[in-house]
Amino acid sequence: MEETLKFLGKDSGFGEKNNSAYYETEKSLIIIDCGFTVFQELKKKFDFTKYEDINVIITHLHNDHAGSLSQLILYLWFTYNKKINIISKCNNIKEYLKITGTPDEAYALADNSEKITFINTEHVKYLDSYGVKIILNNKKIVYTGDTCIIEPFLPYLKDADEFYVDVSKYGGAHLKIDDIIEKLRELAKSGINIIPMHMDDKTYIKGVIDKNIKAN
Repeated sequence: MEETLKFLGKDSGFGEKNNSAYYETEKSLIIIDCGFTVFQELKKKFDFTKYEDINVIITHLHNDHAGSLSQLILYLWFTYNKKINIISKCNNIKEYLKITGTPDEAYALADNSEKITFINTEHVKYLDSYGVKIILNNKKIVYTGDTCIIEPFLPYLKDADEFYVDVSKYGGAHLKIDDIIEKLRELAKSGINIIPMHMDDKTYIKGVIDKNIKAN
C-alpha cells in the first residue's frame, strides 16, 4: 500500500540520513523531526516560496531529530521572510531554541494542534519523548518517534490506517524488531499498513519483516 508520509531519511542516529518524514500539499508542508542531516535535504528538495505555512513536529531533542531545527528556522526567516510553526511538547524546546540563537520572532511554538495528538513514550532517561497520532489525507496515522516500548501506541492503533514504527536490530533505546514482530504481524493482519523507520540494520530488519509480515 502507498504510504501517506514520505521520508527524507530512515536511518538510525548514527546513519547517513536522519529519520525525518514529510507531507506536502500545494501550499502547506509538514515535517516530522529535523535532525542534523535534514536541513540540507530540505534545501535540495523543496521550493519554500510556494508554501503558505511550514510546520515542523519535533518528537524529542536528540541531535538526529532536532539538530538542524534552528538552522531551518533561521534560513526560512532570513532568506524567505517566512515564520515557521514548531509543534512539540518537549519540555526544553524553548530553551533549546534560545541557546542555539533562534530569534523569537522567527517561529511560532505550540504544544498542541487540532489534528495532532501527542503520545508520551519512553526512549532514554535523559529526555522526554513523544510519538504522534495525526490525520492526513483522511488517513489516521500513528508515528512512534523514537521509543523502546510499544504499549503507549496500542490504544491509538485500533482505528489506524498506517503505523510508522521505530525498529532496531539490537534494541536498547529502540524497539527490537524480533521482540515486536508478532505484534506487528497481528496489526498487519488487521489491515494496518506497517512502515518501519529509524533502522540501524536495514537488511536484517527487512528480512524479518518480509518473512513474518509481507509473506503473510
